[in-house]
Amino acid sequence: QEQIDAQVTRELEEQQEKEDMRMNEQISRDAEVARIHAEEELQGMIDSLDQFKDFKGMTFEEIKAKFGEVWKQVEDFIPMGSKEETERLKRKSLNLENEQVKKQKSSEEAP
Repeated sequence: QEQIDAQVTRELEEQQEKEDMRMNEQISRDAEVARIHAEEELQGMIDSLDQFKDFKGMTFEEIKAKFGEVWKQVEDFIPMGSKEETERLKRKSLNLENEQVKKQKSSEEAP
């Protein structure tokens, strides 16, 4: 019985060592991935700083005006496939059909 207990203990210790090694490897891989993501994020932040150079020397009011224009575009945005966009396209196609009918009538009346 003591031999079996000793063997089971050794096997459990070996399994624990393997699990510890696997966990350490996973931790090091995760740390490397986190480091890479942090570098990419930092590079993205550095790259975005270049965009702010456009605003150097501008007054708050000038920046606010530019921001207001872009914000209006964002607010006015209608996603494709939405009900509003579908209605807009229907109206547009009806208007085009009406224009074609008018052109046809005027061309028929011309001769």
